[in-house]
Amino acid sequence: MQLKAGGGGGSSALILFSIIGILNAEIFESYDSQKASSSSVNERSKDGILTDVGESGAPEEGNIEAQLQLEQIRVSKPLGEVSAVAIDSSGNLIAFHRGDRIWDKDSFTDDFKMSSSLDAIKNSTIFVIEPSTGKVLAEHGENEFYMPHGMTIDSKGNLWVTDIGRHQVIKLCGKTFKPILILGEKLVPGDDETHFCQPTDVAVSADGQFIFIADGYCNARIMKFDSNGTFIEEFGNPPETMPAKNGEFFIPHSIALIEDLNLLCVADRENQRIQCFSAGLSQGHRQTSPTGMFVTKAENIGRVYAIREKRHYLVGITGSTEDSESVEPQIFVMDMDTGKAETYAKGLEGHALAVDTNGNVFIAQMHPNQILRMQL
Repeated sequence: MQLKAGGGGGSSALILFSIIGILNAEIFESYDSQKASSSSVNERSKDGILTDVGESGAPEEGNIEAQLQLEQIRVSKPLGEVSAVAIDSSGNLIAFHRGDRIWDKDSFTDDFKMSSSLDAIKNSTIFVIEPSTGKVLAEHGENEFYMPHGMTIDSKGNLWVTDIGRHQVIKLCGKTFKPILILGEKLVPGDDETHFCQPTDVAVSADGQFIFIADGYCNARIMKFDSNGTFIEEFGNPPETMPAKNGEFFIPHSIALIEDLNLLCVADRENQRIQCFSAGLSQGHRQTSPTGMFVTKAENIGRVYAIREKRHYLVGITGSTEDSESVEPQIFVMDMDTGKAETYAKGLEGHALAVDTNGNVFIAQMHPNQILRMQL
């Protein structure tokens, strides 16, 4: 599948807004049809490659790696838990990982503070990788981060990373990898305009005017800042009852800004859905619609860990749940112009995604700590 260019912003927006509800139906149909095939099982071979087993119980022709050109990036240096990946302007793969640190039950106190026994990770936590060979071209971030999580690269090549241990969002220069803007108070969780509590992801408008932050594991909100890091507004809150209402979040784990549609989509992980809202981006001197206005959603799609958008295609990956009746982990691709969705690589899990201009999807995994590449 090639990621074709989307239509013009105006016509695409009209199509999108006209399919509210249809978008949901397409997702339900796609996932439910696969879920109904209860005898279809994914098994791991000894080398860890997923092999699809059909209704007959025999492997179908080839395996998922062969069918989808799924391959492991053989990174030349050991990776820790890979929490995020991104593609820079040179086509290099940037990995944000946790070195020798593992997030476990002792990492945080009951009030979400980083354990006092844990200092900054001594290893480098940012790898610049040549994707075709896996060679680590450069490494950065030694003694800087406590628990790496999200990452995005803005239009000027700057990296924006979230550290759920530091409770901060850090803008790094794309050339020096040194901090040039830090939001939040180091190691201090909070819920006001100047604090975060385990922030998960960042999205930045192309002109750099607006910064959106998913905050996160503790606060269940989306925050909006200007280019200087000054707070503008926020929206979202935890569910009061279940099922959750529109605009309520249970771990907003990943966000994607679809700028020409004035949309900010949120991977509402534990509510097993994607919600899309008006991003409140202005056109000239006129603001098109208020930030946080609910637009549409796709529900019952599994625990959505990551979403990224390229040319009006929203690519996402889901994870498993303890519920045996839940949707099987998989990668999905949603055409935002039509509302149609396709699913790929059933049984494949990941924590984060990056998509390049050629339709390569890079998948960050934990345990095993690795990066996979899949051609759509």
